[in-house]
Amino acid sequence: MGLSHEKMFQVSAGLLATADARGHFHDLNPAWERTLGWSLDELRARPFIEFVHPGDREATLAEAAALFEGRATSRFDNRYVCKDGSYRWLGWSARVDLDAPPSERLIYATALDLTSDRERTEQLAQVAQLAKVYERLFRVSVGLLVTLDANGYFRHANPAWERTLGWSPEDMTAKPFIEFVHPDDREATVAEATALFQGRTTIRFDNRYACKDGSYRWLAWTAHLDAAEDPASRLVYGTAHDVTSYRELLGEFERTLARLRDSMQAMSTPLIPITDRIVVMPLVGQMDSERIGQVMSVALDGVQSTQAQIVILDVTGLKEIDTRVASALVDTARALQLLGARTILTGIRPAVAQTLVGLGLDLAGVITKSTLQSAISFALQSGQAPARALAL
Repeated sequence: MGLSHEKMFQVSAGLLATADARGHFHDLNPAWERTLGWSLDELRARPFIEFVHPGDREATLAEAAALFEGRATSRFDNRYVCKDGSYRWLGWSARVDLDAPPSERLIYATALDLTSDRERTEQLAQVAQLAKVYERLFRVSVGLLVTLDANGYFRHANPAWERTLGWSPEDMTAKPFIEFVHPDDREATVAEATALFQGRTTIRFDNRYACKDGSYRWLAWTAHLDAAEDPASRLVYGTAHDVTSYRELLGEFERTLARLRDSMQAMSTPLIPITDRIVVMPLVGQMDSERIGQVMSVALDGVQSTQAQIVILDVTGLKEIDTRVASALVDTARALQLLGARTILTGIRPAVAQTLVGLGLDLAGVITKSTLQSAISFALQSGQAPARALAL
């Protein structure tokens, strides 16, 4: 080997080698040690196939045999073990000088470390595979998937939009997205989208979208902005589900609940006729502002419709009578008096009596009895007495 060739052999970044038919290295340049960590003597000390990854050995031996049969190798890749136990991918080009005597024939080979390229290739393949998976998921997803740009246009829309609303993905991306939103929901929707682009990364939001047939569907949204993206190209990533049936069911439930509440309220303040001129209103449970007003309304409406002359307000079942309730009961009695009906208040406990006295309320026209039985008895007897006696 000439001096210049020797220098090139020593400084070459490529891995240069010769190997005999028995599978041992002869000449090796320093790049081997720099790449794999083995000294050149260690590499020569045993058959080169022992340095090859077990998964690549069969193909490597077949390639070496083909070389000695006269076939040159323009490209062959395999993995060689490093001294630290890791593996490096080597890309080989090799041939055998068949003009040499058979016993002296050697493989002349050069290899390049392709590990980084192979890793990048594998990474790209994984990315491509993942992209294919996501693309398929995008197409088959039952959820409505979109990306939204800062100009208010959908950049991407999956086929689920057409299945749900009737608009094709091309329709959805052809005009500003807000035009698909119900007019009553547009202000709130724009506010949510603006908040996303101003830095709020995730929203959960419901609104109505127009269908191609002119109807509307309720959509429940989850949307996200990737703050790490370039501000000039940031997109909102959104997914929506059709919750129209749920909304309709919820509306029907709320209407049913309202009817039930009205029924319960009516039951909680019943007006029970005793005779054609005497009615009893038993009050039970807890009184609040709404129910206090209802008591007066039911009592006045009942007297007007039945022409009752005596209303017995039985407060035995009330859990508590505070100054507000006591005052309301007296106001109800006064209002009934204006309609020509007298009020008998029954079920008064000592503490309630103290409350009434302490308030200094005018109880003129209000008769009190200790029990409902005595109140009904008094009312029945008063019907047989002269009207003057009832006024006493």
